Amino acid sequence: MFRAAALSLVLILVLVSFARSTRGQENESPPQSEPQSLGDVARQARATKASAPKSATVLDDDNLPKSKGGAGGAAAGSKTLSGDKQAYCDEVRQRKGPDAEQICAVMAIDMGSEYEDMTARYVELAKNVCGANGGHFPKSDPKDPTLAAQARELGQLSAKFSTMMDTELKAVKNSDTSLASLRMEKAREEYAAVPALDNNKDLSNQDKQKFDEIEEKYKSREHEEEKAAAQQRARGLRYVYDTARLQELCGQH
Repeated sequence: MFRAAALSLVLILVLVSFARSTRGQENESPPQSEPQSLGDVARQARATKASAPKSATVLDDDNLPKSKGGAGGAAAGSKTLSGDKQAYCDEVRQRKGPDAEQICAVMAIDMGSEYEDMTARYVELAKNVCGANGGHFPKSDPKDPTLAAQARELGQLSAKFSTMMDTELKAVKNSDTSLASLRMEKAREEYAAVPALDNNKDLSNQDKQKFDEIEEKYKSREHEEEKAAAQQRARGLRYVYDTARLQELCGQH
């Protein structure tokens, strides 16, 4: 059914790491080549899966996606999780993992009616179909006509989820690339205006002033790009955590 949650999570972590590393490189050397392609990132994710660090993304009112009612996370106030999501939140808290509160906050993000209805329907069907088959999706149509029809619908929802997730992960990559591109643009301008940066020389007062002026020039745009990228990552994480949540209901053989 669903792809392994671990690989998807590593992909998110690599995308986050890529955006952060780009910023660090600006302070150490001149601008480098264009950002990695999604394929390169995915290959890097697979290569580093075993040693990938825990996510350091901090979710709050400023970087959680906004819903019609305000901030989209648990920090937004009294937003109540649906029964199945609250059960999963309680479960991860009992496991006492370091990402438990982040998972609960991400579960509270309003992803829109299409996504929320789809995942809620998946949970409903999985409890019937996979619950009757030891927690796994049946290899062949169940003999019961009702279960057989529900199994087919469950497969369709799984395919739809996978397609939507691919789109969302690409949006995560694109938002991080946009932020990285802006930082590269800023770095190019800084190195052009302050050549001493290239040789790590002590900057004169005039050089420092030029550097500060460019930093101020890009400050607002960079903040907005950072905010947009963080919100997109939070949406990507919702797919990742829902993958793990739904796989527990209806995993593979």
